[in-house]
Amino acid sequence: MVKNVIILGNHIQALGLVRQANAMRVKALLATPDRYSVAYFSNTVSEVLFYDTPKELYNKICSYKAEMKETLLFPTNDEMIEFLVKYYDEFEKSFYMGIPRPEIVELFSNKRNTYRFCEQYHIACPRSWYPNTIEEVEQIADEVDYPVIIKPSIMYSFHRLFGKKAFRCNNKNELIQRAVVVAKYFSLENILIQEFLSGGPQYLYSYGTFATEGVPNAAVMVNRIRQNPMDFGNSTTFAITCNIPEIRKTAEQILKLTRYFGLAEVEFMYDTNTDTYKFIEINTRAWKWHSISNKLGFGFLAEMIHYYNGEVTETKLDFTRKTAWVERLTDFSVIVKEVIKGNLNMREIYNSYKIEKEYAVWSSKDKLPFFMYVLMSPLLFFKRK
Repeated sequence: MVKNVIILGNHIQALGLVRQANAMRVKALLATPDRYSVAYFSNTVSEVLFYDTPKELYNKICSYKAEMKETLLFPTNDEMIEFLVKYYDEFEKSFYMGIPRPEIVELFSNKRNTYRFCEQYHIACPRSWYPNTIEEVEQIADEVDYPVIIKPSIMYSFHRLFGKKAFRCNNKNELIQRAVVVAKYFSLENILIQEFLSGGPQYLYSYGTFATEGVPNAAVMVNRIRQNPMDFGNSTTFAITCNIPEIRKTAEQILKLTRYFGLAEVEFMYDTNTDTYKFIEINTRAWKWHSISNKLGFGFLAEMIHYYNGEVTETKLDFTRKTAWVERLTDFSVIVKEVIKGNLNMREIYNSYKIEKEYAVWSSKDKLPFFMYVLMSPLLFFKRK
């Protein structure tokens, strides 16, 4: 029986999770290395576990071991997934695990593995190349149609180094020169070259689910129409539910092939050149907009707790209801930038805000996180640069 949930990570993902745990009367603990988190200020957090090093975090988690499993470990970012994978065999004996099996995490955390998996099973995805040396980059540079992008096989360390998720290269010289610069700081064995899919975030889609043995227990599908930044976004700022059968079919095929367990955000982008929804990646953890499910009558974390408690619930796969999710503060800054550039018009903005919405931070029952988010926003801006 799940009595406690330790949320590993912070910020908006964690806030949505601790609120869901509290609604189920499950004790929510937040494990975080700092106080610069909106979740830290939530009245739904029962206890905060501060730590400075992974070893200290390990020791604090171990203090919650019990003779019978009663604590769920749940990550909100890729670093915490890596931490749980490292100790998976040990932790799995004493805790409920909020991630898929380590081999499934490795399949989807390393994009070289992911795209080779897609190629093996003929799943539509961007064409990709996997160089290990500059010489191989030079050879690939003569083969590709431009533009292309350079992206990492594992994201978070790349983003920490360069402050970007990917680099666009418009010609052969740009590709080689950018690869040379990247290679000074980042092994080319951990990057890939990929065709560039045009169209922008209005063509970004996600299928979010909690699945067991590859079968969705609950799911939602969204069009992530705005992100920050708009080209290679680090985070969604506005998402609207949608229903695209092609996306559902592909997402559920991947879940079935891997007998997937846990939360998954299966990301797609519509390729205007081939009229195809191409698979991009899977996040094997909670994602930023996961709390949109609150408007649909369920919570993804709550569904996992029901599962571990042996409670039978009805499958929640209704893709017809129109609702949205917004992180207002960041979305406003994105809107301003895009209006100035001429990429958004006021009618589009007005129509998106007319839809019933789940707010990322605001809650009338838990107000302090919102006010602290506004006050901390300048600091968070520079901290996440």
